[in-house]
Amino acid sequence: MTKTKRLRDLINGKDAVVAPCAFDALSARLIEYSGFDLVATTGFGMHGTMLGVPDNGLLTFTEMLRMCRNMSSAIDIPMMADAEGGYGNAINTSRTITEFENAGVAGLFIEDQVLPPNCPYIKGTRLIPVEEMVSKIKAAVDARKDPNFVIVARTDAPFEEAVERLNIFAEAGADMVKPMPHSRKELEDYPKYLKAPIHLGFTYGKETTKGITAKDCGEMGYKIITFPFAQLMSSVSAQIAILDEIKKNGTDEAFYEKMISFEKYLDTVNIDKYNEMDKRYMFNLD
Repeated sequence: MTKTKRLRDLINGKDAVVAPCAFDALSARLIEYSGFDLVATTGFGMHGTMLGVPDNGLLTFTEMLRMCRNMSSAIDIPMMADAEGGYGNAINTSRTITEFENAGVAGLFIEDQVLPPNCPYIKGTRLIPVEEMVSKIKAAVDARKDPNFVIVARTDAPFEEAVERLNIFAEAGADMVKPMPHSRKELEDYPKYLKAPIHLGFTYGKETTKGITAKDCGEMGYKIITFPFAQLMSSVSAQIAILDEIKKNGTDEAFYEKMISFEKYLDTVNIDKYNEMDKRYMFNLD
């Protein structure tokens, strides 16, 4: 079964789907290794890990595409990608769909921000006209070769405008929609008004999702629940802690018990697969 068909089946299934967000091939591998059925990507995390900058729209189309190809190639489960605002107008969006689909991505979302986009948690966002976003969605739908490739439309608009926009985007052909709830009430109300399956980003450090779980969100009516910040923030925290230890004491020994073992790390990156390939294809020169 193709990755796109597996993603489509997940969306059509009765259960909500939890998808942590990866920012490189290793973090994608770890999501699969941990037993999840779907990988998402985080533009916020990829800006940080690839350029060392905040999520400010500096990552180019080709940089993002190259990393997404590496990530998709590293896993056997489907991956949904953050494709920013489609990297341009409707014609650019058409190419974005073609190239991401060719890269092995199973679906992506595009947003209705004025380009270059930025993270709404960093500063306010400006929206393009509804008609322009509709054109991007129609171009995206026409561009995909595989009808199972999933196209998600996102908006950062306030609640009432977001409901109107997202329902129009669904009518234009988007398979899923992605709002940005700003309160618990909005979180609970969006599924009552939206007419397409809903993609939700679990907000890090925000009251909107404090004290609730992905299962709770699924019961509200959300279909795919992603965790955009979890791996990134926890890995940065761990790296700072051990670097501080090395800087202070000149050794990492105090962290040995907290580190993954060398053997388990090799297991996460498929050492058995490549050992078997060595046996099958390589000849001993000794």
